[in-house]
Amino acid sequence: MSGNTPYPGPGRGPQQPYGASGPGGYGPQGPGGYGPQGPGGYGPQGPGGYGPQGQQGPGGYGPQGPGGYGQGPGGYGPGGPGGPSDYGQPYQQQPKRRGAKALIIGLVVAVVVAGSAFAVYKLDPFNTFSNEPAAAVAIPSDALFYFGVDLDPSAQQKVKAVQFLNHFPDFKETVDVSDANSDIRKSIFDKALKDAPCDVSFDKDVAPWLGNKFAGAGMPSTSGEAPDFLFALEVTDEGGAKAGLDKLASCGGGDSEFGLAFTGGYALVAETQKLADAFASDVEDTSLADNDDFIADLDSLGGVGFATVWVNVEEALKLFGPPQLATSDLDFLTSSYKRAAATVRFESDSVEIVASAFGDYQVIERGDNLIGDLPESTAFAVSEAGGERRLNATYDSVIEAAKSSGVDVEGQIADFEAQTGLAIPEDIATVLGENIMFAVDADGLTADALQSGDPSQVNAGVRFTNDPAELNAIYDKVLALIQDETGQDVPVSKKDLDDGLVVATNDDYADKLSQGGSLGDSDAFQSVTDDALNKEFVLFFNFDAIEDQIIGALEADGTSSNEIDNIRPVQAFGLTSEVDGAYSLTTFQMSVND
Repeated sequence: MSGNTPYPGPGRGPQQPYGASGPGGYGPQGPGGYGPQGPGGYGPQGPGGYGPQGQQGPGGYGPQGPGGYGQGPGGYGPGGPGGPSDYGQPYQQQPKRRGAKALIIGLVVAVVVAGSAFAVYKLDPFNTFSNEPAAAVAIPSDALFYFGVDLDPSAQQKVKAVQFLNHFPDFKETVDVSDANSDIRKSIFDKALKDAPCDVSFDKDVAPWLGNKFAGAGMPSTSGEAPDFLFALEVTDEGGAKAGLDKLASCGGGDSEFGLAFTGGYALVAETQKLADAFASDVEDTSLADNDDFIADLDSLGGVGFATVWVNVEEALKLFGPPQLATSDLDFLTSSYKRAAATVRFESDSVEIVASAFGDYQVIERGDNLIGDLPESTAFAVSEAGGERRLNATYDSVIEAAKSSGVDVEGQIADFEAQTGLAIPEDIATVLGENIMFAVDADGLTADALQSGDPSQVNAGVRFTNDPAELNAIYDKVLALIQDETGQDVPVSKKDLDDGLVVATNDDYADKLSQGGSLGDSDAFQSVTDDALNKEFVLFFNFDAIEDQIIGALEADGTSSNEIDNIRPVQAFGLTSEVDGAYSLTTFQMSVND
């Protein structure tokens, strides 16, 4: 069919043939919304927030469950529609002010460790680190969260990481790193204290005692108001470390007192001496590196890189969760997201961030992810395999969680079904099917096409894999709903397949999606995905395919040439997610051109 009627926006009624918006805009969404969302905002989201699984990828920096449930630290718990109005708002209880000492401690550690933001060239991509970050041996086993950095991987890995980051002009200019033998600690330290009001030299006051491994952790507080913070620095000379840290602290002026203790070749820095001594004593009994949960979580990442983060979500929420969090909501959160971990790894032409969440996940039987069969000219694509099974496995628990928060889910579903003639969750499950893919082609993707207001000028579409008769029945219902509301034809093209159907913005692209292709064999796709065929969720963006259009738009918007020069090296982005036992695993990758 053809026409010029735009799709209704959120909350206005049924959307495209592959989804519909429910009451208040919270109904099931198809691609474009990247996954069904149930009435009241409660709906099973998938890996990366895009499908029916409940795992948020890079960009959200932490697992997210249905309706926004399960935001990581900083999100302070649930944030989905349908719950109390203050859900999802930052926790308002303010921790006790720690005064200048906390700032001094932060400055001392930041001066030494802040280089990690630029020191990513010191990473261990895949096999030179053990699965146990060395600095974890200096952190007590009951830590709530942990951040560790190792600035001394093998020479080979330093070379690869330097090669990667030297693609970006700003790295070359900001960090004085000419080769793998350069000392990132000195480069960052010298820049940080360039204008300091005291005479501190890295070569004289720091280098003689400072090691290469660092960690920060949040510990259960004796006051219960906020976590107590602990920093661990590898040292080679305890006397030199004490003198050097004292000199660094004196640069801040005011109250420069802090707690300092030593254990196992590490300096432990805390707010008070009492805390530092207590942490050192605890570490001698048992460290985080001995914690079975910590070890298992890092194992799930497939090895750790230069930087590693770990959070005991369950314990942190119990101790410091917002008081308005209902018991039922807390139970739902802590059963779904007990712990989380992430690490960063580099190769010479790519960076990889791997995140895992441990909880009550269900492994489903599903077929292959078909994203690799898209046309090679695809610029952007998302694909969910086994969405119907994932929805069926999680729907009841999501609905119960919504009902326990006081949402009239059943009433909203009944209203939605009466208004649309669609069945929830059956029709959503049919749409998700064995595989669902949304794709945008690079061919014809120009600024003029995007601004034309004519969808047919852009080559985009959805490919559904499920029973064709059932899919067509839903397509006809949604199409009729849209036409009844708008009084006009819908500007889409449909093509029936033996194993499903294709809905696209024009006939030519519908044919192209129907014929399949070799995206999975392309260099760009392979540079940012590993074993995509066996992943439940895959997202792919080929930056190279539309680089000229993006650069042109940035230039027209007044973006500086320096910023553009730091964008040009990018080749592609990829995001994959899967469930492996009790872990939900998400991997983000970015590649650069050689």
